Amino acid sequence: MSLLLNSVTVSDTTSKYFNSKVNILIDSKGYVKKISKNKISDKVKKVVNLEGLYISESWFDFNANFCDPGYEYKENLKSGVNLAINSGFLDVLITPNTNPIIQTKADVSYIQEKSSNNFCKIHPSAAISKNFNGKDLNDIIDLNNSGVKAFTNSYSSKESSEMIMNSLLYLKQIDSLLISKPQDKSFSHGVVNDGYFGNSIGLKGIPSISESIAVKRDLSILDYVGGKIHFTGISTKESVSLIREAKKNNLDVTCDVPIHNLILDDSNIVDFDTNYKVNPPLRNTEDIEELIKGIKDGTIDIISSHHEPQDIDSKNCEFDKAKFGIISIQTFFSNIVQLSRIIPLETLIKLFSSNPKERLGIKRNDISEGSEASFTIFDPDGSWDFNSKSNLSKSSNSPWFNWSFKGKVIAIVKGSRIKEMPK
Repeated sequence: MSLLLNSVTVSDTTSKYFNSKVNILIDSKGYVKKISKNKISDKVKKVVNLEGLYISESWFDFNANFCDPGYEYKENLKSGVNLAINSGFLDVLITPNTNPIIQTKADVSYIQEKSSNNFCKIHPSAAISKNFNGKDLNDIIDLNNSGVKAFTNSYSSKESSEMIMNSLLYLKQIDSLLISKPQDKSFSHGVVNDGYFGNSIGLKGIPSISESIAVKRDLSILDYVGGKIHFTGISTKESVSLIREAKKNNLDVTCDVPIHNLILDDSNIVDFDTNYKVNPPLRNTEDIEELIKGIKDGTIDIISSHHEPQDIDSKNCEFDKAKFGIISIQTFFSNIVQLSRIIPLETLIKLFSSNPKERLGIKRNDISEGSEASFTIFDPDGSWDFNSKSNLSKSSNSPWFNWSFKGKVIAIVKGSRIKEMPK
């Protein structure tokens, strides 16, 4: 089926049509045949009028937990894929901390088969050590050949410097990526940021050095043995500074920040609302200011949802006992629109579209003639309500329940197929 997208404004800074209102013709094979500011009169099967709307390269979430297998009562691959599609994401990198842990070809096949669909591709990351034991490496080459593009040991309680070094050395041989969630475990037994607000209500803190010590350690090892590393979930000004300096020294390092750590600070925890309990914890305003600066100067490469569903019993309890996590994919774009008050929206979009793909070596689909169509269509001014009726996740651990938002996903395009979201 051929498809014509009429009167849509391009929000892709890499496209020569950036900021232009154009008509986009997609042929029956799913490739962009023609882009024009003038009317396209070719015969097509389907015409969609997108006046007043914007289009970008398709979106990629670099960190989400779909809880499947093992914790399907929180989320599963079916609900996760549906959630991602309706939130504008055509690619998602999921974490391997499931039950069983994603660490074999059979585990990867299960993910690929169960998440198969016409629009969104799920990319499983895998445990680099057996059962996260921090000692015995999994069959990395076998997993890589099965489609795994990133590995991690960050969910292990036994993460050592030697393990980081061996991982980087091994992955360097197959040009694969090590993902590190930087936390010095000996400093990470708290539940909130170690600062004024946490101390004032008597909650045990997680100090910023728990993150910066781990970042500094991993960067030192990276400098020594080479390879490439990605820090997921950075949250402190010290981490930004360390990664900025490492990039100046030409180390192969990238990082992402959770969307909620850019717009929420640790003052939110004073009412003991467990929906604000996340890992990394919400930090102070100085940390957020440095994270924003890191986005502006290119130190921070990616913004991710860090979608972490939890069942009611895991959140409806004392703050100390509650599980960490926010469901954050569905509200992601609205949070981005909020952030665009201080950072241009087109700058932000790169951090969850082209940048994640480039880091994983995945082919991009920019808005140009001859490109295979893979786009997200959105309205920054579109309004919607997030509540129990509109929530698409199986869980409800969000601090934004019953909020009215700006920023709405209108449709996604994959090849010559388009999925328009409910009005």
